[in-house]
Amino acid sequence: MNRSRKTGKGLPRRVYLKHGAYFFVPAEPMLDPKDGKIKRWIPLAKADEGEAAMLLALGNLIQDAAISSESMKYVCAEFKKHKLHRYTEETKATYGRYLDAIAEAFADFTARQVTTKSWAQFLRDNFSDKPNTAQKYTALARKLFKFVISELGLREDNPIDQIELDDYETERRLILPTHEQVQAIRQAGMTSKVRSDTGKSLPTASGPMFACLVDAAYLLWARAIDVRELKEAQIDGGLGGFIRVTPSKTIKSSGKSVDIRITAPIWEVIERARAIKKEYKVHGKPLITGYLFPTQKGTAYSKSGLFSMWDRARDRLGIGKDSPPEERIQYRDLRALGATDAAKAGKKMEEIQARLTHTSSKTSEIYIKEVIAEVSEMDLPLPWTTK
Repeated sequence: MNRSRKTGKGLPRRVYLKHGAYFFVPAEPMLDPKDGKIKRWIPLAKADEGEAAMLLALGNLIQDAAISSESMKYVCAEFKKHKLHRYTEETKATYGRYLDAIAEAFADFTARQVTTKSWAQFLRDNFSDKPNTAQKYTALARKLFKFVISELGLREDNPIDQIELDDYETERRLILPTHEQVQAIRQAGMTSKVRSDTGKSLPTASGPMFACLVDAAYLLWARAIDVRELKEAQIDGGLGGFIRVTPSKTIKSSGKSVDIRITAPIWEVIERARAIKKEYKVHGKPLITGYLFPTQKGTAYSKSGLFSMWDRARDRLGIGKDSPPEERIQYRDLRALGATDAAKAGKKMEEIQARLTHTSSKTSEIYIKEVIAEVSEMDLPLPWTTK
């Protein structure tokens, strides 16, 4: 039951006069058709324009709202509002950008009007040369239309279910860095570019921690996000203890975790990172942080922060966009390098699969970038003379 209004008596329901203007206040924040933003107070007209202008604007708003509540802009905004809270801040930001792009591209569509063909055209127009991005957009769109069906009730079918993605298959990354390449990038991250005035380079403040991040990625075979956000609480004991790693990629699927035994090399990286942290100061006071590899502010390195450090180090070695692919190695290649080196050393596939937290050995084999040849030691003499 609606309570009696105390102000603005005589005005239409949910219309208020405030700050010299008429506003419509919906029961729940809604999309303002004028600018596409979700609002609690939606302006109608200025007070000096009179009630006639307000009533006309209110009628148009109600009519537009009926259409807007089915628009792609509206459903994208609702998905953001109700579904993104489940994801990490990094994923929220990425999905937010994707949803904004979808809302803009389908600005003239209602949710009912989007077809499999129109989505395929969207992919062709925007991602014909970016297969990985096309797949990511499509995966999000499938979730978006499930929301449209189940929670908004705007349609009964999912247009993304029939989308054909054969033209957007990602190629397997075949680049495997050499130890010398990684060592060079690791060292390049320790110093700045050569200064033009002195001809010398200076140590970088972030260099020592960057080296720890490189070493940890190779030793733990963890994804970048799991190395960046590794916390002290995940470390159980010292040398001979364990590090619990629950990959962020699998936490909502298989949920697989792995306890990685702390070997002497891993323990050395942990101690080195802790020693570096002790030197960090915030406002002259010792840094307090739960991250093992923090920034100098105590936060975890962001994805862009870590990758930009890696890219700058490559740049100092003269490796740019025009360099051969085998020289443009990436931070994520360290995971594959560690797994490949283990395979070369004769480690069993079951062990490698467990360390990579894969549910299938076939997936683990993708990370083994070099074919590990079987050894044949048969000693057969020639059955004929050679003279």
